[in-house]
Parts: sequence; C-alpha cells; structure tokens
Amino acid sequence: MRTLITGVDADGKSCVLSQDKLTLDRLAPGFAMGIPFATSTSPPPQRPLGAAPLIDQGIDPGLARWMVVELGPDSETPMHHTDTLDLQTVLSGSVDLMLDDGAHRLTQGDLVVLTGVDHAWRGGPDGCRLSAVLIGTPPPETEAAPR
Repeated sequence: MRTLITGVDADGKSCVLSQDKLTLDRLAPGFAMGIPFATSTSPPPQRPLGAAPLIDQGIDPGLARWMVVELGPDSETPMHHTDTLDLQTVLSGSVDLMLDDGAHRLTQGDLVVLTGVDHAWRGGPDGCRLSAVLIGTPPPETEAAPR
C-alpha cells in the first residue's frame, strides 16, 4: 500500500511531495494499524493557490464529506483544484493522477492526499473506483488567475 502526498514546489506547481509505503504496526494479536496522514489543526491548513479552475465543493472549513467516485475506462477530467483536503483510496482498477510534475499511476489499495492542488484524473484501461473523504479548507489569501 503506497501513500502519495501532494503539494506545490518552489514554483507553485502541483507535485508529489512524498511517496511512501504504509507500514502497519501490530498492536495486538490480529490487530495492526497504520496512519498514512494526519492533520495538526482544525480546520486543516489553507490550500495552496491554484492556477487551474476551482471546483467549489461547498464544504465549509473543517466539515467533511465521504463519497465514492467511479471513472470509466480511459475517461479524463479537466485539470482543476478544489477547496478541500481529499483523502482518497483506490478501491478497484487503476487511475493516473495528473499533476504539473506528470502522471502518477495509482492501483488498488494506493492512498493519495490531495491538498487542494491543481490535478486531473485519467481512468485506467478498466476504469477505477475511489473512496474519497473531503474536508473543507480555508481559502488562500488570494486566488490565482485561471490559466
């Protein structure tokens, strides 16, 4: 199980900041747990400025929405950014997470933390099903102009 955490580089371009294998710690016989990501403030920190169009999820800072998303085979979304911190798990299939630093192939069991950065999705050859928990974030001081 891989965990990708997104952010922006020194030029403000969306990228993968870290990519690690999730380790599960055995806490008791038959019970193990791992923490792929945690916030330290509530609501979560402000998202970075986005250059792609904003998709307003309508979730106030600190509130959450859990949803399941399906992408058909080879389907694509346009590049966009959101006003949320998204915690996503690939339930089935595969998908390419498109960031300014390129495509990142995700497969069943992979985890991704999207910090409101510019991104797009491209479904794999068999499509993809994602579980997504969206947490509203405060807006940045100013929004960037659309590309």
